Amino acid sequence: MGKKIISKKTQTISNDILMRSIKIIDIGYITVLYITISLLCATITDKVMGKFDEKYESTKSLWQLTLEFVLVVWFYGVLIYVVRNVIELVPFPLNNYHGFSHKKVKELSSAMVFTFTFVLFSNYLKNKLELYFVQFYFLLHVL
Repeated sequence: MGKKIISKKTQTISNDILMRSIKIIDIGYITVLYITISLLCATITDKVMGKFDEKYESTKSLWQLTLEFVLVVWFYGVLIYVVRNVIELVPFPLNNYHGFSHKKVKELSSAMVFTFTFVLFSNYLKNKLELYFVQFYFLLHVL
């Protein structure tokens, strides 16, 4: 007799708040994973590529710089693809809690955070981009 009657609307609202809270936690979790891995990858690739030598790089022709730039961007594109697929394999502790599906979160398959932070943290890529831009900009204004 002393049972409380909870309406479906109240259950729906509380379930919606719970699901949105879990989703927000999951988005933060995914973001932390992407930023951590991007910092790690940027550090490793900067060490592999070596110190950027502007004097040596500026002696190269625009065609050689363009080819190198395309190859570097290709490498980074493949790296982004691999990292995105690895991140999708990392389990989320609250997966399947009250029916929440970690695989359905859009941020999981979008490596935008990784891409942005990787370019931000990679000194080699930033220096290469700046040199290429200066060379290309100079060529456009000379013609």
